[in-house]
Amino acid sequence: MGKRKSYNYHTQNSVQELFRELSPAGIKKIADQVGRLSRIHHLTYTDDHGKTALINLTLRPRILHSKIEKNLHKLIRTFDKAFERVASLYFQVPDFYELFPFTMNERRWLACLQDRNYIPGRLATRWDANTTFAEKEWKEGHSFFEVNGVGVGGMWYGPTAGEVAMKAVVPELKKMDPRFNPAPNPNMGRLLLGLILGQRKKIGRTRGVIALAMEKASGSNFVEFECLAKMYTRLGHPTIVIEPTDLEMKKDDLFARGKKVDIVYRDTTLSELCLLEENGFDLQALREGFRRGQVISSLEGEFDHKSAFEVFTNSEYTSLFSPKERELFRRHILWTRLLKERKTTDSKEKKVDLIPYTIKNQNDLVLKPNRLYGGKGIVLGCEAKRAEWHKKISVALKEPGEWVIQALGILRTKSFFSPVDKKIKEKDFYVVSGFFATEKGLGIVGRMSERMVVNVARRGGLTPILLMR
Repeated sequence: MGKRKSYNYHTQNSVQELFRELSPAGIKKIADQVGRLSRIHHLTYTDDHGKTALINLTLRPRILHSKIEKNLHKLIRTFDKAFERVASLYFQVPDFYELFPFTMNERRWLACLQDRNYIPGRLATRWDANTTFAEKEWKEGHSFFEVNGVGVGGMWYGPTAGEVAMKAVVPELKKMDPRFNPAPNPNMGRLLLGLILGQRKKIGRTRGVIALAMEKASGSNFVEFECLAKMYTRLGHPTIVIEPTDLEMKKDDLFARGKKVDIVYRDTTLSELCLLEENGFDLQALREGFRRGQVISSLEGEFDHKSAFEVFTNSEYTSLFSPKERELFRRHILWTRLLKERKTTDSKEKKVDLIPYTIKNQNDLVLKPNRLYGGKGIVLGCEAKRAEWHKKISVALKEPGEWVIQALGILRTKSFFSPVDKKIKEKDFYVVSGFFATEKGLGIVGRMSERMVVNVARRGGLTPILLMR
């Protein structure tokens, strides 16, 4: 009998090497199981045209070691605390009115933050990054490109992808190497529930239901919300899925669809709420919910514009943060600037004229809409022709406050086996990870795509991420 090959699961490609030892029949068996379980667990996505399809799930997981996970948890918690302060700084730093271009109607909602009776809510935030989990590279290999403070996706998808991998993939790999013994990450949906229950207790409202609120017509998160509601109800916390317009006040309490509501977890952004009001809907009940701390994410989450990263990477604002925070920003957050004609500093603190700098350094930069999500409108300089880049910059300059320019960072690829056109192929995919941290732990959703802009909404898929102790 030959000597068993030893795999080092602290390196980047160790699991893929183990996966390659499977026979074609073994890989097909895993693929069939992954597809079957994905359907059972509702790993589906509905696009803007109402078409629903199964999300592509890589056949092998990525592995994160618990030591690195603990460090990442501390990092994200530090970022969260810095981000939570941005809302209060908005009313103190004059530049922030331009940096965060809210409409007048949005500012009327935000005035609630200065109400002396306002009860601060909680934020559910996800930080997205280009990542590597290799032991010798991860500290310098994480470059964060945005924070999501409202309607965080992946709360169901992330842990469910891991659950599918634990059931369909891990047992087959353990047959080849018994030392391969990963565990699931903390469940993002359960971490969110802990956040909700904590706020519920804080404000003394524990006799009503939890309401997950979004516009059903606006996106596929409704699939996640339905799955989360069933899970929370099963765990003993009755939960309903509603639309923002369902909320009303009765005898000084929030109600929706005939049920008293303790906490609302929302997907709908402030700009979308303002549009509903413009269309004649009365959202006074939701306004009161914000004021009384009954909404997660609270209004502070609205400062998740991509221009928030200028607050963290522009030396003009260093006095707002501690030395530790500034060091972590420098190492991990991508240089970002609101796009307009002005002088500023580049990523090396050198004074530059922003527009000529943007034109000259096209291949190292990304043009992004300040407030859109789902990968919409992003232009990678390295993919655009010179004339197209010039045109995009010119058009963006005519929309003040609507665009940012950001350093490209390192776009990482990983090799996966993935079902494509009913055949099992080994391919390289671009990968990113989203991190959601609470006091109780760190949840992670992994995403992949053949395109440089990695997003499930742009025909991307999921990569299960598991922990190795």
